[in-house]
Amino acid sequence: MPYGNVGPKVIPEELTDEQVLFLTDILPTSLWGVDIASVKSGDTVVILGCGPVGLLAQKWAIYKGAKRVIAVDCIDYRLNHAKTYNQVETVNFQHYDNTGEYLKEITNGGADAVIDCVGMDGKMSTIEKIESMLKIQGGSKSAIEISTQAVRKGGTVALVGVYGAKYNAFPLGDFFSKNVTLRMGQCPAHSYIDSILELIKNGKFDATDIITHRLPINEGEHAYNIFDGKTDNCIKVVLKP
Repeated sequence: MPYGNVGPKVIPEELTDEQVLFLTDILPTSLWGVDIASVKSGDTVVILGCGPVGLLAQKWAIYKGAKRVIAVDCIDYRLNHAKTYNQVETVNFQHYDNTGEYLKEITNGGADAVIDCVGMDGKMSTIEKIESMLKIQGGSKSAIEISTQAVRKGGTVALVGVYGAKYNAFPLGDFFSKNVTLRMGQCPAHSYIDSILELIKNGKFDATDIITHRLPINEGEHAYNIFDGKTDNCIKVVLKP
């Protein structure tokens, strides 16, 4: 097996499968997003999206010392879960005509960091839907547009959610005029595993609260349907053999 001596990790016997399962993806990704957003003690951080990565990014921002964390989504049960984390405020973007401007207002000029955990699957305008069908648009850029307004001058925006293809009317000028640092890409997950594993071993970080469903593997299709459809209050599913 190529790189078989690099990828696998030996897991301490005292840890459960669920404690370490997310080391393969969402735990490193969420921490990396907070790192490239340069979150530090005392910061105000806006996190777009309350799916598994967004919720864990909120936890990591608090762990890094953020003074204020604002979670943005449109699904009430995910926002309600975010409220269970100390210091997290929530905003349902469907309640505002201009969510970015609202975030700018309540943060007195914008957040120090905005972390986009939504990506191209965000809410699309009618034009974006048509353009995406015609393969001339890579999906939604609604989270990016919110970011341009929600970040302060000289702040940082990190794009953690996945984006594909090319985008029309990308708001580059809005970032440029505010001296915003824009960072993005795919997380180098392997380089984070050891340090996060140590935190889990020492009881300093726990991601298992996002697990809402534990199902047998033969119910995999149902699990994917409720996760993708955002039904049954589903945040994260663990399939058991």
